[in-house]
Amino acid sequence: MRTFSKELILALTTAAAGVFAFWLWKETVPVLAAGILQNYGQFLAPTAALLAAASFFALGAILIDTRWLLYGAGGAAVGIPLLLSRASASAAALFGASALLVVFAGRRIRKEHVLSLGFSTSKILKAGLPLFFTASSIVVSLFYFQTLEDQNKAASAILPRPVTDLMIRVLSGPIRESTGLPEISPDQTIDELLTLSIRARLQSEGVSLDSDAEKGLTQLLAHQRDQLGKQYGVRLEGDEHLGEVLNRAIIARLQDLLGPYVEYLPAISALAFFFAFKAFTFPLYFLSVASTAGLIRLLRWVKIVTSRKQEIEVERLTL
Repeated sequence: MRTFSKELILALTTAAAGVFAFWLWKETVPVLAAGILQNYGQFLAPTAALLAAASFFALGAILIDTRWLLYGAGGAAVGIPLLLSRASASAAALFGASALLVVFAGRRIRKEHVLSLGFSTSKILKAGLPLFFTASSIVVSLFYFQTLEDQNKAASAILPRPVTDLMIRVLSGPIRESTGLPEISPDQTIDELLTLSIRARLQSEGVSLDSDAEKGLTQLLAHQRDQLGKQYGVRLEGDEHLGEVLNRAIIARLQDLLGPYVEYLPAISALAFFFAFKAFTFPLYFLSVASTAGLIRLLRWVKIVTSRKQEIEVERLTL
């Protein structure tokens, strides 16, 4: 197979791997923003796809000599996902910046490979692969930003429902000891919690719950529910889960606290997500280096990639 044909296949594979990875992340990000992830398994497919995209990009930057093929493949890998996002000037600008960043990353890896006296995968990829993950973080963060259609969703992203549920579980012990209530769960409804509270209070006062008291209990429950809703500024029907109500109440207080600055919540959430995702890609960098080295070994074993000695000229300053 001619060299250009091999480079073309590798370039197309690099672009396709990037587009597929970002498509998977676009499908995962709304679920992440809504805070309804059931388990970490939902991250496996997009994470593996991003790892594969980074590895093929690194492999292409090392092996593709034709510059326009290399730069076109890298730029397409993050530029084509623009078609997956909601069109806007800011989206076009960020995707353009990401594409340029990937092109620059490919150029640095290629230059390091050409000028290196020996071949070291980690040393060569260190020159540009972190920039690829920075560009990836920008793309995924833009997807995340576009899911935050209003301030409520942005506030929910800052304080996801699972965090509120965890708070309730942590505090359930101290609350149970101080109030005498049974175990409190974020999945309890408001009516269930209030009923337990009313019954515990009446029993502590020595009031027997006969049939007449049970009738009054319904009225007292409705009164307590209305008072609780007014106290926290939320409307309660009684069938809401405790975790949901607490989350809504905290978000409402957060919006009141921010006042006119609440409109910046989507941007703040997206910026926080960018740094979190960038930290998430840190271990992926090392995995990408290892997988790229493995791909190179495999390609050499099947004779697609060969090694040969070359002489290079180096320009140095002398006296």
